[in-house]
Amino acid sequence: MRKLNVLAAAGLALAAATTAACSGNSGGGGSAAQPKYANGGKFTFAVAGDPGTLNPLNNTATTANWLFRFLYQPLVTRATDGAPAAGLATKWDFDGTKAVFTIDDKATCSDGSKITPSVIAKNFAWVKDPANVSTVIGAVLPDRNFTYSADDTAGTFTLTLAGPFSNLLPSLSFMSIACGSGADNPKGLTAASSGSGPFTLKTATPNSEYVLTKRPGYPGSGQPGVPDEVVMKIVDNESTAANLLLSGAINAAVVNGQDRPRLTGAGATEKTYVSGGVVMSFNETEGRVTADKAVRVALTQALNRDDAARAVTQGLLPKAGTSVSAAQPQICDDSAAASAIPAYDVQAAQSTLQSGGWTKGSDGIMTKGGTQLAFRLGYSTATPGAAAAAELMADAFQKAGAKVTISPHAQADYTQRVFTTGDYDVMLEQFSNPFPSTLTGLLAGPFPPNGTNAGHVINKTYADAIVAARVATTTSAACTSWTAASKALFDNADMIPIANWPTNWVVKGAVMDTLGGRPIADSIRMLEP
Repeated sequence: MRKLNVLAAAGLALAAATTAACSGNSGGGGSAAQPKYANGGKFTFAVAGDPGTLNPLNNTATTANWLFRFLYQPLVTRATDGAPAAGLATKWDFDGTKAVFTIDDKATCSDGSKITPSVIAKNFAWVKDPANVSTVIGAVLPDRNFTYSADDTAGTFTLTLAGPFSNLLPSLSFMSIACGSGADNPKGLTAASSGSGPFTLKTATPNSEYVLTKRPGYPGSGQPGVPDEVVMKIVDNESTAANLLLSGAINAAVVNGQDRPRLTGAGATEKTYVSGGVVMSFNETEGRVTADKAVRVALTQALNRDDAARAVTQGLLPKAGTSVSAAQPQICDDSAAASAIPAYDVQAAQSTLQSGGWTKGSDGIMTKGGTQLAFRLGYSTATPGAAAAAELMADAFQKAGAKVTISPHAQADYTQRVFTTGDYDVMLEQFSNPFPSTLTGLLAGPFPPNGTNAGHVINKTYADAIVAARVATTTSAACTSWTAASKALFDNADMIPIANWPTNWVVKGAVMDTLGGRPIADSIRMLEP
């Protein structure tokens, strides 16, 4: 059991956040000198895509996670070194399978109601119900094979898994806990919030903006500089976001591209975080050309991943990625598995296809059994740099004998395709998953509608390795198995790392800390003009 500095983990202590936000090493603003804080005010930050559903128990997408951190708290959070830290639970005892959490007896919901172990239990009941098809399963919890109990008298909530899961505590930091009416009916959270975070949702205008108001009585909410209002504005173009920053219309945005120099030249501060990775994944459903391993391997061989990394990160992180869970702080450095990624070799790509029974026609397109090597290459329009990377990738694939159609998708559509409908062939994906276990539902879980393995990936070596990682009793042993799992993915070309994903926050008129690029809600302080 341990209780660490809360601010470093996810921001529950506003008084401590004031000190952190003053640091010259903060994630967006501030200097060595004591800043002058404004009296309240509005903090507006831009994001590239709409968060989607406001049900915190059924949305683990990056933008949604950023929004939920202002509105909800998890059972446990993470410190800057990745270690578990206090959240709604002040302490815990975890033996690998069974976790007993002592719930903060001062924790309250935004409606004023007390957060008891029974309230926590309602969240797990909803997630456990297969009718709800919660994205928490696979991304946070390994499966629905768990039991739970609540003891309101003792103030404890107990979660028992069917088998050991070494990443349970850090994984739970990504499960926002609903309370009040939201715990009774999470699906009803369509235009309001029901959480214990420092802000509450005032209005929700999809694809436009989400307006949050400071929660009265939240610890430290009266500290100097704490904004009265926070606005998350949907701005799908970096240059537009940069112009809004320069005009003072917004205070913060992720700007990875060419607009950065003019922003810092105007007094904005910036800091780059590795908040995830960019990967190439394949739909292996029977009948799709990408179900053929030879195709997946050949497409990987045909691609110069350094070039693709440079394009998708807009030059910020130009080296090819080595991990499918690159977000910092990493629980496990699995970079050794990268040796299994098929090496860049255009001639080898064509040889791989030919050995797999594909032949090149007079039009230069490979065919097999009367089927052309034709597929769609998709990406989310919310990922800056993805369009340029997709063009580069399509060109490389076409040189290897493929017929490629580039398919841009709005973020909500992209999320549905990747996790639910499986309506894609090859997808360029940007994940902010902080550790490898968060992808297991996508790569080894049941197919929709019973799970999120929409690409129908079946890789026994990977599945066996993640089981070994989950039951490991030491961090070292778990890491060995997670590395073996990554190697199995690369050997079978199920998912290939393209780049580390940078989150370069640029902030003006305020200060803000982040953890791995994710905003810490109560670290934000408005500065005097």
